[in-house]
Amino acid sequence: MLMAIAVLWVGVVACLLIRAVTQYEHYEVVRAPGEGGLAAAPEGAVTVVVPARNEARNIGRCVRRLIGQDFPRLEIIVVNDNSSDHTGRIVSDLACFDGRLHLLESGALPPGWAGKPHACWRGAAASNADWLCFMDADTMAEPALISAALAAAEARNLDMMSLEPFQELGGFWERVILPTGFFLLAFQQDLRRVNDPSCDDAAANGQFILIRRHVYESVGGHAAVRSEICEDTALARLVKSGGYRLSVLGASELVRTRMYTNLASLWEGLSKNVVEMLGGSRATAVAAAGSFMLGWATLLLPIWALRQDDPVAAALISLASLALAATHISTALYFGIPFFYGLLFPLGYTMGGLIALNSIRLRWTKRVAWKGRVYGPPAAINP
Repeated sequence: MLMAIAVLWVGVVACLLIRAVTQYEHYEVVRAPGEGGLAAAPEGAVTVVVPARNEARNIGRCVRRLIGQDFPRLEIIVVNDNSSDHTGRIVSDLACFDGRLHLLESGALPPGWAGKPHACWRGAAASNADWLCFMDADTMAEPALISAALAAAEARNLDMMSLEPFQELGGFWERVILPTGFFLLAFQQDLRRVNDPSCDDAAANGQFILIRRHVYESVGGHAAVRSEICEDTALARLVKSGGYRLSVLGASELVRTRMYTNLASLWEGLSKNVVEMLGGSRATAVAAAGSFMLGWATLLLPIWALRQDDPVAAALISLASLALAATHISTALYFGIPFFYGLLFPLGYTMGGLIALNSIRLRWTKRVAWKGRVYGPPAAINP
């Protein structure tokens, strides 16, 4: 009996690690140009649209990084989404020193719209550029980001490209929960299928989306996904179903972000997105159960096995658990945080499972909260 459990456990761990490693090996990364830079700036003009609601903590840093881009034909539109803090004032002050920066007030949220799609739509409507780039206010761009991203999109003949920023993890709960969340996504998603034009799978990270204007308009833009909480993936589905080329690529050297600064914002932010990210309530429930089991089986199975009278089976179980622990330790080091956070992954998977269950609960009650608004399909309940 113990040997059967050992073989099963080794098989589960091996399958998960092989899937994660395979994802990593096929993960394409956009990098900054070398010392010589780009031979010539990519053709076309780019408008960066930054939707911002109560982003006074981030918006100044974000905009200053965008102003410092080395791309010559750049316009920056910050859409102030009814902020109650000093977001608008910060942008307005910066706009006095650079004519490429514009502040746009989003106005009242119309019925049927979620806040971010509406802000993105307003910003896009104010632009005439060949390319639209949507970036979150908590991103920090390196000077070569826009030029390198546009060059990569043109070299790959892409119509829409989404980049994955490097995730900065500052607080305890960010460092415990988010790495395990990235593992769950790696176990569940397959970017090879997302980047394959012949497959229907689609995904995007709304922290950075670059899209050709004519493609954006042809699929209806953010107006076509106006009530979506995960508008990024919804837009990606429209683009891919329209026969256009889509890719999700890495950009850890070009853009960084810190999404959450405390457990409350992390809990709320992930709860609103997890069901869509994992493919629906049923898949999310399976992921939640798997998260609980994976986290605690890794810790408890070796303890139990070592008390049994089968040293070979106990050794197999322990080695499989050590492989998982080593993988999480290496992930902690990748994120630049102390290695011991990698040993806390059972807690991370437990919290991740609870967040997944809360995300399902929010879908059942049809009340998803984010930044002072509560959304219920198909419209915002309290704009």
